[in-house]
Amino acid sequence: KELKKVEKGAYYVVKKGDTLWAISQSFYGNPLYWPILWETNAKEVVNPHWIYPGEMLYIPHPSEMAALVKTPKPEKKKIVKKKKPILSRELVLFAGYISPHPISSPYTLGTSVYDADKTIFNQLEQVTLFWNSNAAPPKVGEKFMVVRNGDKVKVPGTKRVLGWEILNLGTVEVERVGEDRAQGVVETVAFSVHKDDLLVPLQVPPPIYSLAASPEGKEGVIVRLQENKDAGGLMDFLYVSLGKKDGLKPGMVLNVYSPEGVNQVVGKLVVLRVTESAATCYLWTSAMPLKPGMVVKGGAL
Repeated sequence: KELKKVEKGAYYVVKKGDTLWAISQSFYGNPLYWPILWETNAKEVVNPHWIYPGEMLYIPHPSEMAALVKTPKPEKKKIVKKKKPILSRELVLFAGYISPHPISSPYTLGTSVYDADKTIFNQLEQVTLFWNSNAAPPKVGEKFMVVRNGDKVKVPGTKRVLGWEILNLGTVEVERVGEDRAQGVVETVAFSVHKDDLLVPLQVPPPIYSLAASPEGKEGVIVRLQENKDAGGLMDFLYVSLGKKDGLKPGMVLNVYSPEGVNQVVGKLVVLRVTESAATCYLWTSAMPLKPGMVVKGGAL
């Protein structure tokens, strides 16, 4: 080997037939070091597969080469940021809906465990639960939605019955089960929870992560505001006479039009829940109070 010693390593003059692979094997006993040898001489060697007699290569000292050998670093785990919902799971959970018929359930809410005369319950209150004799007892840890049948809902200005309003009021978790009754705790209260309200197994819907356009050309009306309010403001729940049959899905946006006979959008609704002929919406934006009978249409955002 023709070497010219320097402080740390040495310089080697390339001979005919040399390759970086062979030179690496010759000096370090490992041909796989050739990429490091090339990287060290990258200014002089453009293509590692072509080196020419007379070229001078810097050969790092073995101790220096050891430092240059890169130990593979463990791959960093990619941190996947959770996408934040636009409308929360809880908001969707407690939105009422229009059912084709009143609902029934073998499970009902009783009284307060510690005050038999109390019939309206707060969060974290201990309550009794009852069930029909033909129903299976609830299980410890099972969760129920507290629901109540509301009024019959008609399309404003017509005799057409759209269905019955179903109110989602709160949630209860079963803590103890006896022979003829169970004991539970009121976990959440969205609206007033009363004795004799019905209990149905809790089904938690997904939140709304993104908004989408609704089917163009579909037209309906606001039929009712939740709890039968006269007019709706921001963050209220409203029911409209468009549903699955019209292609609606949660997250779609409907436009509300002025009742003054002009083609002017005065509000936007986000669809939360959908049944066959109706949808529950969240009042997203509004330039005026929205009332039953106002026209809603599908279309662009």
